[in-house]
Amino acid sequence: MILRASEPPIDGNEHKTVDVIVVGAGIAGLVCAIDLVRAGKSVIVFEAEPEVGGRVRSSRMEACTIDHGFQVMFTAYPTIMSYLDIEALNLRTFRPAAHVVVNNRVSLIGDALRDPTLLLDAITPGVIPLTDKLRLLALRRCARSLSVDECFAPKHTSISTRTFLSGRGFSPAVIDVFFAPFYGGILLDRTLSSNAGVLLFTFKMLSDGDSALPARGMRAISKQLAAQLPANCIQLEKRVRAVRLQGQRAHGVTLDDGSEISAADVVLATDAPGTASLAASVGLSLDAGLQCVGSTSLYFKSTRAPLPGKSLWLNGDVNAVISHAITLTEVAPEYVNDRALTVATAVGAAALLDDAALEEAAMRTLSHFAAVAGLEPTPELTRVAVWRVPYSQFAQPPGFRPAPAEISSEIGGLWRASELMHSSSIEGAARGGKMAAMALLGAGAGNNG
Repeated sequence: MILRASEPPIDGNEHKTVDVIVVGAGIAGLVCAIDLVRAGKSVIVFEAEPEVGGRVRSSRMEACTIDHGFQVMFTAYPTIMSYLDIEALNLRTFRPAAHVVVNNRVSLIGDALRDPTLLLDAITPGVIPLTDKLRLLALRRCARSLSVDECFAPKHTSISTRTFLSGRGFSPAVIDVFFAPFYGGILLDRTLSSNAGVLLFTFKMLSDGDSALPARGMRAISKQLAAQLPANCIQLEKRVRAVRLQGQRAHGVTLDDGSEISAADVVLATDAPGTASLAASVGLSLDAGLQCVGSTSLYFKSTRAPLPGKSLWLNGDVNAVISHAITLTEVAPEYVNDRALTVATAVGAAALLDDAALEEAAMRTLSHFAAVAGLEPTPELTRVAVWRVPYSQFAQPPGFRPAPAEISSEIGGLWRASELMHSSSIEGAARGGKMAAMALLGAGAGNNG
């Protein structure tokens, strides 16, 4: 059972005391709460929104499942997958390949070791020369040989992705026309200024497993996590205004309606700006996080797929407005009945353009992709949604250092559960939640021992 704002707090008692309050029911907050409950702690999770999931959510609009921005799940993610019933998610997988469109040429670039039907494309010259395809194979081998922790070794995180790729011999043209749009789709940053550890981590995930969508949308992941928590544990539409102190220790929270809930520990599992705001309520000055990276995704319905197939389409134009696109119902037909649903995404400065400019760019780009690939002319497209996510990820430049679980050595009982503790990804959020729970439980064991 999940309580909503119209329902009374736990037991109808505004001053209920629990062991831990978790602020935020995104992936990090949910994973943290699960581990704390499994360890025998009483937990309340307060969520300001009307549903769980944070950024990993979906809505139903015009009989379509609309994810809150184009997202995928990597099945090789070790931490988040350990909390999920994979069979129940009914995962629908992408083809491990991408169509790269540059001017009036298109090439299919993929992992022939995962999908042997891609072998002919792998050995055929195209947008990417054979020499660079061999370098891609070597990069795949390198990433797979590393553990997740080794991907984030200082020698990798101290340099940018662009510098790393140049050092491995990739030509500037291939870096701009393939890696920029491809990692623009993953990191929402076509400049390739993220540290190379993130490149290796994502390349490893792509090589070790599938990219997939739950048949019922990305929200299925968050809902499955929430279902593992006890009745009344999650309270929706309950915004936390401030953290409360007792002496030099967190002692609970104050909600927007003035309710005060006491707890021995408080975990802040909001995004970085939200965590900084709540920390400020007890006099702590936190960096609100590194630069926000945003994206805007446009969803279109049509009578047939404008971009057939289960592979992503990448825009190799260095001045691209639409960075990547795909017909989602080719991968997950359950997203819409009897129609096709296509998503086109803008990143960086392009994501800030107004709806009309983005729609025009999306229509033009989808038509160009189809023409270059020799497909049927694009069918009539009806815009279903424009989904803007100003804080899609945080930037991960060279030198980025993960945040600690303990927010302050001066104020006890105040913790952070966040992707900032690992990487800006679903896996990073799950790891952040798990690390926060382990730190909190470890501190409790130390106090008791």
